[in-house]
Amino acid sequence: MQQRANNARMTLVSDIISQTAPRALDLGIKVLPAPAIALGGALMANILLISDRSLNDLSGTRVRLEITNPHLAIGFVIRNGRLWPAPPTPWKTCIRGEMRSFMALLLQTEDADALFFDRRLCVEGDTGVALQLRHALESAIYRHKKRLRALLP
Repeated sequence: MQQRANNARMTLVSDIISQTAPRALDLGIKVLPAPAIALGGALMANILLISDRSLNDLSGTRVRLEITNPHLAIGFVIRNGRLWPAPPTPWKTCIRGEMRSFMALLLQTEDADALFFDRRLCVEGDTGVALQLRHALESAIYRHKKRLRALLP
């Protein structure tokens, strides 16, 4: 019974985020410069990855995220297992897709493989970097969801 209540709360939280986050990001893209958005994205990713060291071997790797609708290109460089804002070029790996595809990936409402095979996300360059980044973020999100479920009454 308690587990069912916790799952219902998590579903509610996920629904609220999935409804409000795309609008907030869309507004942010319109009013904030790309470097500020990259900084915010790096901060959020690094909070998720706080106890994770799986990206350490990618130090110096540059990743470009390209959102096609609305258009935005932001860059990151991986240093010491963390993401740092960087110019979007040059890059070793580029992940491209619409905002809703990135949101589905972040909120884990759709499988990353399905997004890729449906051509809603495109990976160019070193796909191994994209996979390693994906696995690190997915496991971090899973761990944080598990902790949140444990905290809910």
